[in-house]
Amino acid sequence: MKLLNIKISPILKLVLLFSLFIGGSNASVVSSDRFIFKILDKTVSFQDLNFQLRNLQALSCIYDDSYIVQFFEKKFVTSLNEFVKNFPSEDEEVRRYLHSHEDLLKQIRQFFKMLRYSEDQKTDVSSNLKNLIRESARENKCNTDVLYKNTLKTNFIALMEMELYLRSRYGGQLKDNTRFDAIKSSIELFVESLDKQFSHEYYW
Repeated sequence: MKLLNIKISPILKLVLLFSLFIGGSNASVVSSDRFIFKILDKTVSFQDLNFQLRNLQALSCIYDDSYIVQFFEKKFVTSLNEFVKNFPSEDEEVRRYLHSHEDLLKQIRQFFKMLRYSEDQKTDVSSNLKNLIRESARENKCNTDVLYKNTLKTNFIALMEMELYLRSRYGGQLKDNTRFDAIKSSIELFVESLDKQFSHEYYW
């Protein structure tokens, strides 16, 4: 499948995704979001980056041996946090900002491609696992924003589907006292293949 890396018209760069009306017809809050890139038929926005940053930080706290965190490494989470925190608001500045972070954008798009792939595998996150995650989040004093009522936020469940997929596919290659580095190269090959297979386009 041919990779896409094309420029998008300025009209699509700043998209108003939703407006919330609070406290009656005279009070309204409008929230805008920027599309960053598209993978196949799904667009990834700045808000999506924020959600997954929160999720990765929580996952790192809940499970310090997470395959996702070990593969991308904690410096990826730190870099993503800085990227989000310093994201400019002006259109022209955003264009320069994105181009100045192309290496990080590559990692981000690969992360979201893995998310998309694992979602398609329909891995089940059992009720027991959800309860364990909830307990662990509270005991470890992690960010409880990933929890929702008696379950988990939908986008955090998607991240756990990715974690479970990696464990089911590569966990059997790890034996007692074997370090994660033993399987990292295999996951890298999988991610590189996925990056070529799933088309993407940036919204510069």
